[in-house]
Amino acid sequence: MLETRLPVVCVPPPDPETIDARPQDVCRLVTACVAFDFGLDADILRTTLRGSRRIAHARQIAMYLAHVGFGLSFETVGQAFGRDRTTAAHACRAIEDCRDDIWFDCRVATLERVCAAALGRAAQ
Repeated sequence: MLETRLPVVCVPPPDPETIDARPQDVCRLVTACVAFDFGLDADILRTTLRGSRRIAHARQIAMYLAHVGFGLSFETVGQAFGRDRTTAAHACRAIEDCRDDIWFDCRVATLERVCAAALGRAAQ
C-alpha cells in the first residue's frame, strides 16, 4: 500500500494583539475560508436560517475560529453571524469536543493557519 504524506505548512497562529482588522472583516474572512473548505457559499453561513447539518457545522467551525483563533468575544462573533452570544459559546464548546478526533483537529488547525495567513496578507 502506498503511503501518502501531505506537505506541512507551518504558519504560526495569529496573535490577537497584532491584528489590525475590524472584527467584521475577521469574521468575513474566516467565513470565506471555511465556506471554501466545505464547498459552500459564504453568504449561507451568515444567514439567519439554520440550514442543513453540514451548513450548521461549517458555521460552528467559523465561529470557533473567530473566537479562539482571533480572540473575538462571543458577543462580537454572535453579532457577525446573526446569532446570540450563547449560540457562539455553544458552537465553540461543540467544536472543542470534536477536536479529540485527530483528522478533525488537523482540519481545524489548517483552517486556522490559512485564515491567519490570509489576514496577515490583507492587513499589509
